Amino acid sequence: MARKKDELGTREKTIHFRVSEAFYEVIAHEAKQCGLSISEFCRRVLLNRPIKKLPVIIHDERYIVQELRNIDKLEKDLDQIARHLKEGGELTQPILDKIEKVHYDLDIAIHDFNRAVESEYELA
Repeated sequence: MARKKDELGTREKTIHFRVSEAFYEVIAHEAKQCGLSISEFCRRVLLNRPIKKLPVIIHDERYIVQELRNIDKLEKDLDQIARHLKEGGELTQPILDKIEKVHYDLDIAIHDFNRAVESEYELA
């Protein structure tokens, strides 16, 4: 496996040092908040490089889960239609109506989801 290389060259050497459990937890927590591994976090700190914490996003997960269930149901409807057509089924008016309804429902689900996100995060 090739070693990682950055602007300082290939990483061939390792540095090991001991810390207390509490200090380790602080480092691990800070690294996680920045979206970095502990090693990368320590490298950036030691080299005095910029470290940005990831934004904390708080949302109502129940709403998101419900919207994902709605979208999943629409996906299953489309899968059934696709399977029917792949198996040589005819494209009848009821099937066209179902496709139109799924498309309409999907547009509404996306619109409602976007509106909820915009209002929650005041993006509008």
